[in-house]
Amino acid sequence: MPNEHRVSLTKASATGSTPRSKRRAAVGLAALASAAVVGTALFVWEPWVDRTPFTARDYGVLGAALFVDDGDGSCHAKVEAAREKLLGEDRRVLATGSSQGGEILSSEYGDLAGNCLVYTEFTGVPAGEDAYFVVSGERLYTADGKELGPAETTEASLRQSLSEAKERWLNFKDPVD
Repeated sequence: MPNEHRVSLTKASATGSTPRSKRRAAVGLAALASAAVVGTALFVWEPWVDRTPFTARDYGVLGAALFVDDGDGSCHAKVEAAREKLLGEDRRVLATGSSQGGEILSSEYGDLAGNCLVYTEFTGVPAGEDAYFVVSGERLYTADGKELGPAETTEASLRQSLSEAKERWLNFKDPVD
């Protein structure tokens, strides 16, 4: 069949146009770059983290020499309005608070019985920090003279109620020297 023409099943590329595989690679690379930018923005912004300010409480136990018994089962620190600062993970000051009061622990608290469970309240604390640090106005030292740094705490412990804090201290045992 000499009169028959060959039929090509592939499309002839026009001069100067980009081959289809190169176009696909460019589109894929652009999509990947866009996804990376969106992913990075979400990672930095963290929209899933609740940053609504809350009222935080930091609890501590004071020995007999450091508190005043109010006579009705409540107590407060001897130091007049002891000031503490609450720092964020980057060590910036998030809030300042003062001792609010406390409760004398009963005999069920074992080694802590008769001590005062006090709290400091911080208002307007931004939520969503990975760590919080409570800094007292006083410098505290260990028995060997080393200074204690700021105490690290979590958002969950700052959101504890008085009853939850008491439960946490219920099983506390004094360390053996």
